[in-house]
Amino acid sequence: MDLYSMIEAGGRIKLEVTGEDLVKFADRLIEKAQEMKAHELAQHPTEEVWLTTKEAAEKCHVCSTTLWSWAKAGYLVPAKMGRQKLFALSDIQKILNDRGGNKEQKQL
Repeated sequence: MDLYSMIEAGGRIKLEVTGEDLVKFADRLIEKAQEMKAHELAQHPTEEVWLTTKEAAEKCHVCSTTLWSWAKAGYLVPAKMGRQKLFALSDIQKILNDRGGNKEQKQL
């Protein structure tokens, strides 16, 4: 039984370990972290694309005032990074599909 398995098993134990044991333990932790990251990436293969207010307005074929009113109504709420408002492309695509946008809009 290796050090990682003993810790996972729980319980209160005292161990005397060598430097080699600690290196193996560190390697196992790194492997576990990489596996978890790979699993997370498999669950969410694409990262979100964020658009500025100007870009979002162009995609939706509306003005920035309309985006402001949509945000106020909770229809298309932007995320904020500092003072900048960013709109998720996936949210815009959902709205355009719900609105029955033209073919160009549906293929964003």
